[in-house]
Amino acid sequence: MKYTLLFLFMFLTSFHPVETKVYICGPTGAKKYHYNENCRGLTACRHVLTKVTLSQAQGYGLTLCGWED
Repeated sequence: MKYTLLFLFMFLTSFHPVETKVYICGPTGAKKYHYNENCRGLTACRHVLTKVTLSQAQGYGLTLCGWED
C-alpha cells in the first residue's frame, strides 16, 4: 500500500510541476524579483506589481532582491 501511494504521488506530480511565483515591478524595467509581494524593496515601485514564475524572472536577467537574500 505504501509503495502504491508513493507511485501515485510521483505519477501525479510529474504532470503538474509546481513553479515558484515571484513578483516584479512592472512588465518592463525591473531589475530584481521578490518572493514576498510586501517586500521592502517594492515600496518604491510605481508600476503594476506583476506575478511571474521564477524561471521567467531569471530569464529576463533579474536577480533576487537584496532585502530577501
